[in-house]
Amino acid sequence: MLRSIVRYLQRNRPRLVEAVATPLRRALGESVALAESEALLHALRQAFRTGRSDGFLDELKQASARWSARGVDQVECIEAMLELVRGTPSGTSGVDVTAISSVLDAIPGPVAHLDTRGRVVVANRAFTRVTGEYDQALPGTPIQDLLTPESNEVVSAILAPEVVAKGMLPLGHVRLSCDPESEWLAVAIPFAITGRAEGSLLALSNDLSALGTEASIASLLAREKRQSEKFAALLTVSHAVANSLELDTILMTIAKLVRQVIQTDECTVFLFDEKEQLLRPVVCDAQSFVSEMMAVRLKLGEGITGMVAQTGRGEIVHDAEADPRAVTVPGTPAEQTALLCVPLLSRDQVMGVITLTRIGDRSFHDEDLELATLFAGQCASAIANARLFEDMKTAYDQLNSTQSQLVQSAKLNALGEMAGGVAHDFNNILAAILGRTQLLASQLADPDVRRQLAVIEQAAIDGAQTVRRVQEFTRVRADERFKTLDLNQVLLDVIELTRPAWEASAKRRGIVIDVHLELTASRLIAGNDSELREVFTNLMLNAVDAMPRGGDLWVASENGSEVVRVQVRDSGSGMDPETRSRIFDPFFTTKDVKGTGLGLSVAYGIVSRHRGHIGVESELGVGTVFTLDFPIGEVDQEFGPPEQVGPIPSQRVLVVDDEPSVLHVLVDLLTAMGHEVTPALGGPAGLEALSRQSFDVVFSDLGMPEVNGWDLAASCKRMHPRCAVVLVTGWGFQLEEDAAVSRGIDRVLPKPFSWEDVEGALRQVTSGTPGMRAA
Repeated sequence: MLRSIVRYLQRNRPRLVEAVATPLRRALGESVALAESEALLHALRQAFRTGRSDGFLDELKQASARWSARGVDQVECIEAMLELVRGTPSGTSGVDVTAISSVLDAIPGPVAHLDTRGRVVVANRAFTRVTGEYDQALPGTPIQDLLTPESNEVVSAILAPEVVAKGMLPLGHVRLSCDPESEWLAVAIPFAITGRAEGSLLALSNDLSALGTEASIASLLAREKRQSEKFAALLTVSHAVANSLELDTILMTIAKLVRQVIQTDECTVFLFDEKEQLLRPVVCDAQSFVSEMMAVRLKLGEGITGMVAQTGRGEIVHDAEADPRAVTVPGTPAEQTALLCVPLLSRDQVMGVITLTRIGDRSFHDEDLELATLFAGQCASAIANARLFEDMKTAYDQLNSTQSQLVQSAKLNALGEMAGGVAHDFNNILAAILGRTQLLASQLADPDVRRQLAVIEQAAIDGAQTVRRVQEFTRVRADERFKTLDLNQVLLDVIELTRPAWEASAKRRGIVIDVHLELTASRLIAGNDSELREVFTNLMLNAVDAMPRGGDLWVASENGSEVVRVQVRDSGSGMDPETRSRIFDPFFTTKDVKGTGLGLSVAYGIVSRHRGHIGVESELGVGTVFTLDFPIGEVDQEFGPPEQVGPIPSQRVLVVDDEPSVLHVLVDLLTAMGHEVTPALGGPAGLEALSRQSFDVVFSDLGMPEVNGWDLAASCKRMHPRCAVVLVTGWGFQLEEDAAVSRGIDRVLPKPFSWEDVEGALRQVTSGTPGMRAA
């Protein structure tokens, strides 16, 4: 009999090697499983050749222990060994009863082969002993005849065709007719010959260690426990994903935890870019080649991942390298890998794919696909929610930014209204001081007195400049004359202007500030180069002050869709949110006694007058970035008439003002210039003078009670069309040119005015120069 077993094993060696290796592949991989199977069959042949059947059992036990130590499930160990008694040599039909009987006899526990109708085909000696039947009587006996009536339902259930077809290992407790007091555990194992169902193997045991049934139960329990643990882990991961609204956090959680739950070597999450119609990896959890994976871009249908995205169905590929659809990742070595890809579906739309990788000869199974699919459903919902949250957050940030701009604009508008009135009053005072000082200086020869008068004159001029700066940061000036500018040249000029601060001064303090230029803009804008230099100079000096220990300063320009964008970025101390929200407020400063708090508010006003936008981003300890956008555009070059020189012919001049100090100083200045001057205190007096006689030029204040400057100008043009009107006002920089011209104004003379300003205005209106200019 032992020789027949040896012949059976030798004759069916290739088939048995493959059959035994099949249950081992999941844990050991292809090559190792085949090597183990080959080694077992060789050991069995040697054992049976020695004539000792117990050597057969020893080899089975050793192999089982070795496989278990390498991670093979106990059920898989039993299935692998039972493959030794399944089937007959290829090309034969029916069951090789002798061969199967020989192998079954080597198993110490009761085992019988039952046909598809539940009749005994062959049984081992242990089975005949416990049933009390002879070997010759058992073949053809229905198994129900050997059991108590109540046990027949159990056996019928575990031998049901649908159960056998599913490849399950059903268990049940039965009692034998010959010994109804004893309870046995029955295990039904599907039995097939070269793929054709041939019934089942029924194993009985009351000593659970005899057939390894205890191991089978333990392994089933272990498998269920592992599944339970996996689903518990899946629930934990789902909670972690669902409880976050930060997309980056969700993606990192997916990549890290799904890899642990499903036990893979790599996990990459791809999201579909609707705009570019590409799958783009957003996170990769792997031991190596992360940067190479993150550089991958896939079209729908491209590669295995792209195919899953296109079909919307999960897929397992056991050998990705051999799959013709596979796409090679540049920079990675060729190696045996298995892939599991599941789509991220939201409302039946594929938003991405989770791709899992096992390297080597380990493959994936259907339970892995089922688990990953469940997990992907949770992840897709979380990603969709995170995207909605990001969209809402972006909309909120934009609303908040717009609100901040409106608040800033409201602040400056309120200050502008106040500044207009203050500027008017101060300009009236300064006009009297400046005019009287210049008149006295022209009449005195004493150098000491002239020097003192020069100090007063300079103080008045400085006061006038301060008033103008107030008008500037409140954006109430309307006298700018723009020209076509190349912002790159403006920035280069500013670099040179500020070089002493960021180079020479920094070196004296023992620090280094590196300035980096990235000037790529090629489009032109319409603007005032002097004002823009002031803006960029202020930003660069602020950046230098923010880097007391040195650092880097970047100045960049680039073309936008309809704008030229400039960025000034430093690696300095940065600002907290409260400071950042107030930096454009007038008189707010962080420089203690060094600053006036007007620099950035003036810059804000200048940029606004250029129809541009200035924004800031800053973080404490990181640095600050100012971003300025200016609309593109060019200005047609204007050629004015040649400048007039020589004395101005004597003119008949009417001066109208409701402020006696301003009226008298302007009258005295014009008289000193050699003109025939008539004063009129207030608008009604001016109208009366115009009704009595004609004048060449009228100098009129704007803001007067009863009859203001607009009314006086209109009456003058109606009564004396050829008479020129010069509007003298403390709001000079706030007047729109077109509005002034439409009301009959030939020239605007802002207060305070100097001798030269008055003379220039008079020269222009008497020379016939068209258009209006602010002096």
